[in-house]
Amino acid sequence: MKKIVYKIFLALVFILRKSPKFIRRGFFRFLSALAYLFANKTNKIIKTNLKFIFNDKISEKEIKEIQKYSYFNMLLWVQSLIENLDITDEELLNTVSIENKEIVEKVISENKPIIFISAHFGNMEMLSTYINKNVAKLHQVARQSNFEEIDEFIVKAREKSGSKIVFRKGAVKKLVKALIKKEAISLIIDQNINSREGTQVDFLGKKAYQASTSAILARKFDAVIIPLAIFNKNDYKYKIKVYNPILPIKTENEENDIKELSQLQANAISDIILEDKKQWFWPHKRFKSHYREIYEKNFNN
Repeated sequence: MKKIVYKIFLALVFILRKSPKFIRRGFFRFLSALAYLFANKTNKIIKTNLKFIFNDKISEKEIKEIQKYSYFNMLLWVQSLIENLDITDEELLNTVSIENKEIVEKVISENKPIIFISAHFGNMEMLSTYINKNVAKLHQVARQSNFEEIDEFIVKAREKSGSKIVFRKGAVKKLVKALIKKEAISLIIDQNINSREGTQVDFLGKKAYQASTSAILARKFDAVIIPLAIFNKNDYKYKIKVYNPILPIKTENEENDIKELSQLQANAISDIILEDKKQWFWPHKRFKSHYREIYEKNFNN
């Protein structure tokens, strides 16, 4: 059955690649509209998260706009994964601009390892493609699914830009090797994890657990942490912003160093989200580790 599904998937990708842009993009916009209409459970998660963070400062109208935009943005990742198979360097430079690139160039000139951190925010596929082709080759950590053939397709598509994809299982050893060679790694650190895997931080004004891998690696290998974000603009244009680097902290108190580094990263990601909240991935139950009741209450109604 999986082989049949995969063949259908490849056929659809082939058709979309050969279709004019306006048809391909119209197709994904249509899918996003359908998702909004039928994904009632996900709409509740989005609304729960928004009301939890912003309370009465967000209107029902804005919540609906963000719900609709969330599906558009998720499908934009898929659309860009396909479009980037054929994008030229000139098209990429005309599509994506970058602000504060000199921050990265300075760290590279100092021959220091870099840990880029980002969130599920904006068009992540365009972010990684641009950074790999125009800034630094990345070792990127990805989540492995139960569909090996689809994973293989995604890996090949992303590695076309120069990235090296590392699946989470056994990822740390590969990331360590990259940092020893003074190479750049990329981590997305905005999703919920349990207390065994991370550090408690204040995130968007609420308690949450955050992956501590980036903090541990930065401390151990004297790596500079650089927050990144890509903002969707009009007409499928994008702007990447490079933020102030977070320098490694190494004292005799390792636990406190990791906590401090983790909080600095949480602050950076929170600030990015608040710049344009609609572009973050609100469908995730980000706060369930500390506030499980907010999801249970809304889903029991």
